[in-house]
Amino acid sequence: MITTNQSEDFELLDKLRLGNRQAFNTIFLKYHAGLLRYGKSLLSNTSHQTDDVVQEVFLKLWNQRNSLIIHSSLSAFLFTALKNKVKDIYREKHLPLYDPTEMQFNEETNVSQSPDNILIFKELNYTIEEMINLLPTKTQLIFRMNREDNLTYDEIASLLNLTRNSVKTHMFRAIKFLKEHYGHYKSQH
Repeated sequence: MITTNQSEDFELLDKLRLGNRQAFNTIFLKYHAGLLRYGKSLLSNTSHQTDDVVQEVFLKLWNQRNSLIIHSSLSAFLFTALKNKVKDIYREKHLPLYDPTEMQFNEETNVSQSPDNILIFKELNYTIEEMINLLPTKTQLIFRMNREDNLTYDEIASLLNLTRNSVKTHMFRAIKFLKEHYGHYKSQH
């Protein structure tokens, strides 16, 4: 079953194959933050190296746009390309694996409403972000890959070398934790 997100991605890929730079920019804006987050979870070096690796993935996408064959989804293709690039780096330089403990993400809110609504939205968004940051590292990464990067459980399982059931368990725990803590937050405000 093709989702709306996948349908949009296939349209973007068709345009990309024709050399449409706007389609490339749209893909870049849609997936850049998630790829950076995933790259930081894999690399032990500075964010500069992560930026470089993510840029290489997008450069490869642009350079190979005419011959791209994507069987699953664009998101899975990009995340897998990043994972393979990081594996190459490990092979070349024998870098230690990185277990992310502190990840910070700032997403701009684009809300054209009254100042009060914007403030309420920002406070709620901040609170939810704080709750997500309380999740165990792997659970947090899986939750973000699913909810923010739109990866399926199977795609996440493949990228993180986990079983689908393990991914489902992490998602169940994350959602349960967030519901419980959000309920507690709401009762205080």
